Amino acid sequence: MKIKRILAIIAGFVGLLLVFAWLANAFVAKLNTEPMAVKSETKPRTAQVIAESRVQRRTFSGTIQARQQAAISARITARVAEVLVDAGDKVQAGDVLLRLENDDLSSRVRQQEQSLAAAQARVNEARSSFQRIEAVVSQGVLPAARLDEARAARDSAEADLIRARESLFEARTSESFSVILAPFSGVISRRAVFTGDTATPGMFLVGLYSPESLRLEASVSESVLPNIAVGDILQISLDALAEHLPAQVVEMEPAADTASRSFVIRLVPETIQGLYPGMYGTVSVPAGSRVVTHIPKVAITQIGQLNYVYVWRENRLERRLVRLGEALDYQGRAHIEVAAGLRAGEEVKLPD
Repeated sequence: MKIKRILAIIAGFVGLLLVFAWLANAFVAKLNTEPMAVKSETKPRTAQVIAESRVQRRTFSGTIQARQQAAISARITARVAEVLVDAGDKVQAGDVLLRLENDDLSSRVRQQEQSLAAAQARVNEARSSFQRIEAVVSQGVLPAARLDEARAARDSAEADLIRARESLFEARTSESFSVILAPFSGVISRRAVFTGDTATPGMFLVGLYSPESLRLEASVSESVLPNIAVGDILQISLDALAEHLPAQVVEMEPAADTASRSFVIRLVPETIQGLYPGMYGTVSVPAGSRVVTHIPKVAITQIGQLNYVYVWRENRLERRLVRLGEALDYQGRAHIEVAAGLRAGEEVKLPD
């Protein structure tokens, strides 16, 4: 019984080894990765392996922002009487955006106007009285003390007139806060209130931005900063437009973010058609240069996950394993970088 048990354990162990070997493809013929040469009597159509210095670029993400934008808020506490705009509306500078109820403010203005009229009347009376007393005092009929009293009354009335004018100006200014005007021409980006809402000082009402001031704000690493200058033209890409646009660098912040060690640059696109604040975009920034070896993409033969080319060498076609890099554009044709496996000047076979 013990011998049978031992044989069963051995058989199970051998079975497990066979399963592991099968999973490791031990029974599958290995693909030959060594260069393989095939003699050919006629030279096929070939392309030369090119090595050239290319500018390297790094891509940084950014966001479309408006340089001229405003978050318009209330300056008084009042009920919203009328909202005249909605998100997406175009407005001109000075257009009425919304109105707040101002019955109490208008009443205060009328009261101050009446107070001003009364103060003006008192000033007129005090000036006339001062002139009469001055004439009588000069004749010696009244003592000089009466003239001093008249002068003080006149000065006090004039001070009350100035105070009334300032109060009227303050009341009219407060009344003007009930009418919200557009500070510049642009597009309404957001509407936060509706008729019947109560506005309070500092409360956000509507957002406004100028489409002509749209630009891409991107954070770039300090390593590429020496390659950028104000006035440079860089390529930006916007997901929403699915295209590349030239953009000019108009501003570079001279201080880095201490956490990311990045600098903010701002670029103005060639066109603002179809752009809106908050859109995601990227900018391609030069990052030095390096020698790149590349061949036409059609010369690549893929077997499984391995890439091969056929090299024409000494009247033979030699199959060679290559390691590829990034896709390139060379004279309007699709090329691909070869990181290893080929040397400049060699010839690779092209499809017939």
